[in-house]
Amino acid sequence: MAIASVILAAMAVAAYTIDPAGCRWAPKCAFHALTGWQCPGCGISRAAHAALHGRWAEALSYNWFFLISIPYAMAVAVVTAWPRLSVRRYVTHRYVAYTYVVLFMAWWVVRNIAGW
Repeated sequence: MAIASVILAAMAVAAYTIDPAGCRWAPKCAFHALTGWQCPGCGISRAAHAALHGRWAEALSYNWFFLISIPYAMAVAVVTAWPRLSVRRYVTHRYVAYTYVVLFMAWWVVRNIAGW
């Protein structure tokens, strides 16, 4: 738990300080480079950087599914850290996880069809 918290904090500090849009050595999406299509995760680093600086509209323009995923990810982290919480059965229910995966895959298709 403590190690995961340190890693998460380090990732947040890196996302806050390093602007991936202007950084030449920031990782690029291999799927996008090979196909020209955007994967579901394309824009996450730019969205995280913008969101951490309070630029929510810009963050949404990079990857709105990432911003919608933050509350779910936080809920999963909380019930993982405190397994006795009564909401654990709802947050970790397989249908909730399946729904998230289906929405994630739908986002992959829709963002390429609509050009988002």
